[in-house]
Amino acid sequence: MTVRIDLTREVRTSVQRVLDYFTNVEALPRFHPEYIKNVRIVNREGENNNNIEFEQEGSFHGKKITSINRLTRLASESTIRIEIIDGNGKGSTTTIRCQEISPGRTQIRLEGELHYGILEKILSRSIHGITVKTLDEDIQNLEQG
Repeated sequence: MTVRIDLTREVRTSVQRVLDYFTNVEALPRFHPEYIKNVRIVNREGENNNNIEFEQEGSFHGKKITSINRLTRLASESTIRIEIIDGNGKGSTTTIRCQEISPGRTQIRLEGELHYGILEKILSRSIHGITVKTLDEDIQNLEQG
């Protein structure tokens, strides 16, 4: 069973700022301290953080989870794709698409297919709820900062 995510939000900031925010993976523990405990960059390529491989440690319902993630920024499409390439959630993909609605207003569309093994069936609502909560935290962070 795969947990599918499809969320759309609007934020009062530019597309470029949204893309910069989501590629700042080192700040994830500060942005989402309840779930993400540590991030370590494994590899970074491209002058605009176009490709970042990072290890992430987190907590999910009291269980420690670790993963190796690959973030790819497709600047021409204002899109970021994150794949879990190893560890908990391996095979999961998340795509963040940004579109300018008007000057200083951006629509963010987050789509994902999340794989957490046996936990998917038991915790699919919870996984979806956490994704909604973290995206709402991201919107709040973008509008405050």
